[in-house]
Amino acid sequence: MPIKQPNILLVMADQMTPFMLEACGGFGAKTKNMTALAARSANFTNAYTPSPICVPARSCLMTGLYTSTTGCYDNGDPYHSFIPTFAHYLTNAGYDTVLAGKMHFIGADQLHGFQRRLNTDVYPSGFIWSYPLPPEDDPNFQAFDFTPQYLAENIGPGWSKELQYDEETHFKSLEYLRHAPEQPWMLTVSFTNPHPPYKVPKTYWEMYKDADIPLPEYPEDMDANYSAYDHAIRRWHGLHARGDEIRAPKNLIAMRRGFAALAHYVDDKIGELLEVLEDSGLRDNTVVIVTSDHGEMLGEKGMIQKRGLYEWSARIPLFIDLPNAAPCRIDTPVSLLDVPATLIELAGQVPVRPLEGRSLLSAVKGDELEVVPVISEYHGEGIMRPSFMVRLGDWKYIYCHGTDPQLFNLAEDPNEWDNRAGEPDCREIEAQLNAVITGGYFDLEKINSDVWERLALKKVVNDAMKRNGTAWDYVVDQNAASQYVRE
Repeated sequence: MPIKQPNILLVMADQMTPFMLEACGGFGAKTKNMTALAARSANFTNAYTPSPICVPARSCLMTGLYTSTTGCYDNGDPYHSFIPTFAHYLTNAGYDTVLAGKMHFIGADQLHGFQRRLNTDVYPSGFIWSYPLPPEDDPNFQAFDFTPQYLAENIGPGWSKELQYDEETHFKSLEYLRHAPEQPWMLTVSFTNPHPPYKVPKTYWEMYKDADIPLPEYPEDMDANYSAYDHAIRRWHGLHARGDEIRAPKNLIAMRRGFAALAHYVDDKIGELLEVLEDSGLRDNTVVIVTSDHGEMLGEKGMIQKRGLYEWSARIPLFIDLPNAAPCRIDTPVSLLDVPATLIELAGQVPVRPLEGRSLLSAVKGDELEVVPVISEYHGEGIMRPSFMVRLGDWKYIYCHGTDPQLFNLAEDPNEWDNRAGEPDCREIEAQLNAVITGGYFDLEKINSDVWERLALKKVVNDAMKRNGTAWDYVVDQNAASQYVRE
């Protein structure tokens, strides 16, 4: 029989493309715990990020709204504290709402509805990761070069602050679950791995020493067919000057080995969390959700990192294990944007404003899921213009403001090499998908101006906070003297 207010465990990994996970039918990372979870869950095989970059994606996860609605465009953007999040709704429903790990909130609000955090965030809370103002006379300005993180010389066994952070996140999450409150609880556990740097505990690195991990294949005319969107993203990542290094087999092998090893590391953490649920007698009264904020290109199409709207960057794993629901595979495209609506319905709450995601709860229970356009958007760092992806059925459309669009049939062309935009036979579907973006729901001109106009404003605040030595980073309220035996 249905549980009135189940406990909820939401586990998120960072930058974890499903194409490298055995649990998602991919190759590379051994994921026995996620594979077992997928087998007992609603497995959403075509889930997308609403924005292929950390802060905007997580703002969508929290609010159920598009980044263009909240104004959270890049990794240096906040969103308003008066926007209710799933944590606000669950708190009002009587849940103990707790966050462990990364959520990459920017600005003074480091809780956004959670009652407390078990640790601080791994990344800074200020606006410092916004795109710096480029010189007016330099159209090829490059703010950062991410290429070194993907070179074999910088990948391998070792330790990092990111690993240390995940160890702390995991320990405190296990501690919470072992002493879970009587009231319904909602624990979000968010690991920063397998996000680079690809420094890997030696045990996991050695597991993949001789792993057979396929490498991307590149057509001979790839460079000639890069779109304006591709060029902007490549410039941001440092690939115009160093693209050949990324495509070198030794570097592709190293980055994919590093990713697989760290995804395996995260999978083991997930297994330990689920084991504690079992041991504590909580498993049958707990909804478990496992997902990621966005993917990772890992050399596909000669690209790295995220920010792109191609499949390896935009697709995510999504498993929802609802007690007493039969396992099912759901191939209909969905979004991370749908998770907050699902959580809010689970808690028996009703949003005070319409959400832009939809609840997946009925689909998890076995009902057929309506096919609707799934949208991902990215307007910030590097591209600095309105850019959208629309997925509908087998078709995928990429819109980049002021440039030529791209249209792919993923059933026929899963690697997205054959741009069908402009073909007479595709005129109808192209017009339909274009209208999703340009039909008036999204204010493209406002986005286009916002992404530039706010840079100067944030620079003033950044400079002042640096001069003042101030920050918004979360400080954990912890009294070590009262933690252990004192009587």
